Amino acid sequence: MTERALSHDLQRRFDRILWSTLVAFGATVLVAFAVVGEISLRRTIANTADVVESLLGLYADPAGERTPVAPAMLADQLVGMGARFVITRTLPSGDGERSVYFLTPDMPAKRIETLRPDATPEEIASLLRREVAARGRLTYGLLHRRVGEFDIFVTATRSPYLLGLGVLAAVVALLIPAAGFAARRATQRAVATGLAPVERVRRETQDIDPDDLSRRVTEPAGVAEVTEIAGAINRLVARVEAAHETLEAFTADASHELRTPLTHLRAQAHWALAEGRSPEETRESLRAIADEVERAGRLVEDLLLLARGDNQELHCDREPFAIGPLLTEVVEITEAMAAGCTLDVTSQIDNGGWVVGDPRYARQILLNLASNAVRHTATGSITFRMQAEGQMLGVAVTDSGEGIAPEHLERVFDRFYRVETSRSRSHGGAGLGLAIARMLAELQGGRLVAASAPGAGSTFTFWLPRAERERA
Repeated sequence: MTERALSHDLQRRFDRILWSTLVAFGATVLVAFAVVGEISLRRTIANTADVVESLLGLYADPAGERTPVAPAMLADQLVGMGARFVITRTLPSGDGERSVYFLTPDMPAKRIETLRPDATPEEIASLLRREVAARGRLTYGLLHRRVGEFDIFVTATRSPYLLGLGVLAAVVALLIPAAGFAARRATQRAVATGLAPVERVRRETQDIDPDDLSRRVTEPAGVAEVTEIAGAINRLVARVEAAHETLEAFTADASHELRTPLTHLRAQAHWALAEGRSPEETRESLRAIADEVERAGRLVEDLLLLARGDNQELHCDREPFAIGPLLTEVVEITEAMAAGCTLDVTSQIDNGGWVVGDPRYARQILLNLASNAVRHTATGSITFRMQAEGQMLGVAVTDSGEGIAPEHLERVFDRFYRVETSRSRSHGGAGLGLAIARMLAELQGGRLVAASAPGAGSTFTFWLPRAERERA
């Protein structure tokens, strides 16, 4: 996704959030204003009812004129004529029934009559509420309060706060779009400013050429997230560059190692095919060719083994086994390899020593360490020693050879790396043995470490996890 597409996507999302928030805010303000206005209206009605209730003694008893009045007329008086309250009183009549009268402070009481002569006070109050609601449900508020034999009906108009609500709604309707557009423009500038470092990192990353992996992305200051992204890209490019250099070196070394035996094979073949060669000379040339083919075959097998390891195609049977008997066999093979040399091969072996790993790979690793020790120790000793460290059990192979300088020690496990190139080739090594040994050690859940100093010999220690029975 480009910087422009990302900017548009962020802007769309922010627009949705912005407009939703503004509309919700405007609706909340209007609802809050309406709720406050309604609460104020009801409080005003309640206060009026309190005042009227305190003055009920001023109203005459229904002993005078008996002019009938209908609930609809009372509703007209409350809503249409501007009266703020109406008072009714329920008294027993001569026939044992109760009658409801409309009271005023300066006029005789008037009996309230309905279509049903026997209507109860509750029915008359309900009818009066319906009549008021029919005339002004939205514009008037009504409170009914019963105080003994009196019923107080108080109304108040909602017109003032409804007018204010309308004005507020108009203001909100005008301000929300203006605020939305202003916020949108500010957001566009903020998004563009915020994404500028991202765009710069994108361009610089895109400009990194596969043929020149030494270039790095500028890590901008002040934007922690973009700085972390740029740093991660730089670390990734550094790893790719290192892997690319390793691959180039590996390809060059592999080509060189394969070209040497092929050149030798071609020279021997041409020499053997020349005229005048005796049968003995031809056989000698063929033996040299066979030796070179064997060395080239071992090199190809080692390269295939490393490739399978890199592709995680090597199968490892991780199972408990006793490394003591295996180490005894390796010591015997080492003694055979050192035959004819002034080398003293010693061992400190525990017949048990249970570890978890693959016996095949463990044997290959130990034989590689032993052959290296024999090749690089002209005189002196080679010692095999078992040692424990926590949950790991190790086999240390120590020689008294020339040792390895510190600048070479860190690279002895690199592929095709040789401390002394000419000497290693004369010994038949291609510089893959220790790389394969470390790969096989790690495949088993172990490790292979080296310690050495010039003139003081070398110690290579092969560690594997101890088995449960060994820990017990």
